[in-house]
Amino acid sequence: MKFLLTLTIGLLFTVTLFGQEDRINELVKRGIELNDQGKYAEAVAKYNAALEIDINSEFATYELSYTYMTMGQYDNAVRYSKKVIKQNGSHLHEAYVVLGSSLDMLGKSKKAVDVFVEGLALFPNSNLLNYNLALTYYKLQNYEKAEVAAINAIIAKPKHPSSHLALSTIVQAKEEQIKSLLPLYYFLMLEPNSQRSKINYIKVREMLIQGVTQKDEKNVDMKIVSDTSSSNEFSGAEMMVSLRAAARYAAANRNKSDMQIFVESTRGIFSILGEMKKDKTGFWWDIYVARFNDLVATNNYEAFCYYISKSINADEVKKWIADNPSKMQALMDWMNK
Repeated sequence: MKFLLTLTIGLLFTVTLFGQEDRINELVKRGIELNDQGKYAEAVAKYNAALEIDINSEFATYELSYTYMTMGQYDNAVRYSKKVIKQNGSHLHEAYVVLGSSLDMLGKSKKAVDVFVEGLALFPNSNLLNYNLALTYYKLQNYEKAEVAAINAIIAKPKHPSSHLALSTIVQAKEEQIKSLLPLYYFLMLEPNSQRSKINYIKVREMLIQGVTQKDEKNVDMKIVSDTSSSNEFSGAEMMVSLRAAARYAAANRNKSDMQIFVESTRGIFSILGEMKKDKTGFWWDIYVARFNDLVATNNYEAFCYYISKSINADEVKKWIADNPSKMQALMDWMNK
C-alpha cells in the first residue's frame, strides 16, 4: 500500500511538471507571436506569466530579454540576458547577442566588444556575434578589426545580406573604393528589391562615376580615385573605374541609356578584376572577384545588372526582364549553384 501511494504521488508530480512545462511553452510562444506583431507590452506580460510558473525558465527569460531589447529597454535586456548566460542552457548563443547589442546601444561599446569576444570563444562560427562585433568595432572606429569581424560573419553565413552591407560600409570608411563596391554588388544580388536595396543601388551607381564631372559637351573633369598604398591590392582597379567613368561621356556612348552604360561599366570592372586575380587567393578574390568574373565568363552579367536594378522600378528594367526570361533563368541557375 505504501509503495502504491508513493508511486501515485510520483506520477501526479510528473504530470504536474509536464503540465507546467506545456503551459510555459504556450505562454512564451504566444509572447513571441505578440512580439512579432509589435505588441511588445503584451508579449512581456506573457513572458512574466510564464516566469510566475517557473522563475528559472530559460526560454521565457531569453525571450523577455530579446523583447526588452526590441523595445529599447536595454537595461532590462542586459539584466535578463545575463541571467540566461548564467543558466548556460540552450539559448546561450542568442543571449550573448542580446547582451552585447544592448550594451552597445547603452553606449558601453567596449564592454560590448568583451561580451562578443567571450561569446565567440564559445561560438566561433557565429554569424550574428561576428556581425555585431563588426558593427561595434566600426562605431569605435577600429576599422581593421571591424573588417576582420565582418569577413568572419560572411564566412559563417555568406547569404546574410547585412554582413556584406556592413563590410562595404567599413571599408568605405577606409577609403577603399573597390573593396566597398564589391560587397554592395553582392548585397544587391542577395537582396535586390527592398527599400535599403534602392538606397545602396544608387550608391553603387554614384561610386561608378565618382570623381568624374562633365563641364560641357567637349570637356570632362576627372579626378583619379585611387589609393595607391601598398596595402591596397585593388588600387589599379580603382584607377580603371575612374577611367571608365570618364568614357561614359565619349561620343560613342552618347546615345546609350544609363542602364546600358551601367551594364558595360559593371562588365568592365568584373573583367579587369578577373584579369588581376591570376593566382591570387583569399577572401576578396575568392568570394567576390572570382564569382563576379564568372558572371562575365558565363555571359550572365547583363541579366545580373538588370536583376539588381529592380529596386528603382524603372520601365526600362521591367521591360528588359520581361523580354528576356531565358537570360533571367540562366542567372537564377547561376546564383543557385
